[in-house]
Amino acid sequence: MLQRLFRFIPVVLACLGIPAYAAHAAEMDGMAMPAPFVAVARATVTDAVDVKRYTGHISTTSSVDLVARVSGELLRVGFEEGDLVTEGQVLYELDDTRYQAEVKNAEARIAESEAKLAYARQRHDRAKNLYDSRADTREAFDSAESEFKAFQAALLAAEAQLISVRDDLKNTRIIAPITGKIGVTAYTRGNYLTPNSGVIATIVQVDPLRVSFAMSNKDYLALFGSEAELKARSLIQLRLADGSVYEHEGRIKFLDNQASQKTDAIRVFAEFDNPDGKLVPGSAVTVLLARRNGGTHTAVMPSAVMHDAGSAYVYVLGDDNQAERRDIVLGFATGGLQTVLSGLEPGEIVVVDGTHKVVPGSPIEPDYVDAALAEGREG
Repeated sequence: MLQRLFRFIPVVLACLGIPAYAAHAAEMDGMAMPAPFVAVARATVTDAVDVKRYTGHISTTSSVDLVARVSGELLRVGFEEGDLVTEGQVLYELDDTRYQAEVKNAEARIAESEAKLAYARQRHDRAKNLYDSRADTREAFDSAESEFKAFQAALLAAEAQLISVRDDLKNTRIIAPITGKIGVTAYTRGNYLTPNSGVIATIVQVDPLRVSFAMSNKDYLALFGSEAELKARSLIQLRLADGSVYEHEGRIKFLDNQASQKTDAIRVFAEFDNPDGKLVPGSAVTVLLARRNGGTHTAVMPSAVMHDAGSAYVYVLGDDNQAERRDIVLGFATGGLQTVLSGLEPGEIVVVDGTHKVVPGSPIEPDYVDAALAEGREG
């Protein structure tokens, strides 16, 4: 409309008898407004149908409460609160002086027991030879054998004690048993910890995370019919609190072993990768669940779709970069895409941003979202 208005201004002024404008009327009539820049992308395909929405809850697949197993002064805290700690990382170090001493003491008892056992074995062997040659009594042999077995038992007890004190010594270093995000520490350096000190910190695995949601038995049977079919044919995504669709698809892991008697719903558990930490355990999300049917549906970015009183439509890039209106019939939305049941074919190029600048039948300057698409058009 603006373009036509500007073209007629010189003509009107010329009719009013203004020579300067009359001289340039023909020149201005041949000028055109510059074509607007708009973003375009190719219509794609998706094989998901009939998207269902559920309220899901994010939880961790693994959580560990750290506690002290021995007593001692806390000498070092080896992390910052909120850190992502790795399995095997030393998190706390307690004073191990007493436990080092107990290990030495246990090792000394083993050495003593081994020496006594060696002496008892010699006495036992001599007593047996004397008894076999009838040079000594049965009572003397039994006494030597009893002493030998007693020292065997004493050695075993000393070895068990060494295992126990070595374990105590090892537990003066509290090590991360899993990789995950650690929370607030209940104790800082200088405190004296005991096994009764309670939970000193908690590690929560944050990648991957679990999302659970209640799926009606009706939806379960209508869409899938079995757990195996659900795992094999489902497309599961998340819509976050800001309205965006989470970029990583999930994996159905298992179903609960029974449905709710009150709601006739089955709790479904899915797993999502969380490399960037966007998903937070304990928060709620919208679960988008669809069935992959093996076929394909045309799909476009939702921003490409417009509506008027007649129908939904898109602008298709035609010959000479002219934008043409195309009425379409919408299907379902899935995975950040809007499916199109009719009116558009996969591969056609549509305007996805800047639709307000498009005049049907007029040229546009396309800004290709996909660089490979731009090269193909130029070739």
